Amino acid sequence: MSVNLLLKAADRDTVGPEVAMRVVGSREPPAKMVIQIAVSGSANVQLQGRVARDAPWQDLGPAHLRSALLHIDAIQFLRAVATNFDAKSSVTVWSVWAW
Repeated sequence: MSVNLLLKAADRDTVGPEVAMRVVGSREPPAKMVIQIAVSGSANVQLQGRVARDAPWQDLGPAHLRSALLHIDAIQFLRAVATNFDAKSSVTVWSVWAW
């Protein structure tokens, strides 16, 4: 199993780091992934993905306004974008996968 931290306690508009999802020793992404979004207070969280480093980022579904647990088909590159924070709000996002 692999766990990647996409955002850690972000408290202002933030574009998280790009995370490359792959099975160890290959360029293939895992089959399925779980994304956990923890929103304390109020903020918008948009998951974005792309299939290659030179491809444009694409939104993966709608933005999330609350904490959520998502099961998605894996994508090669993933990131989280957090916006519209209220005072004393924070966002943490993890991705987890296994094969």
